[in-house]
Amino acid sequence: MAEKKLILCVCGAGINTSINAEMTIQEHLEKRKLHKEYMVQHCTVDQMEPYKGRKDLVICWMTTINEKFDAPSVQGLPYLIGSKKDKEALTDKIVELLQGL
Repeated sequence: MAEKKLILCVCGAGINTSINAEMTIQEHLEKRKLHKEYMVQHCTVDQMEPYKGRKDLVICWMTTINEKFDAPSVQGLPYLIGSKKDKEALTDKIVELLQGL
């Protein structure tokens, strides 16, 4: 069985913002019946090294985007302060990026 594509929610402390984004993304994937295709995880910037080089990964940055980490990425701020429409649009963008991998 192939590994699920990964959405990695990354923040500085791993306590609040990345967990919030993880839960919101998971909720939107479940509504779209895509939750079995994609895995959503949260971590801190310091915990990212094991994911380096992974080809089926999109990063949702809840902190400043680190362009040095070579992976498709989005700024996840709408998951914290955006409208419902903003959150849905960002999830659509993430799914689009993953489908292109």
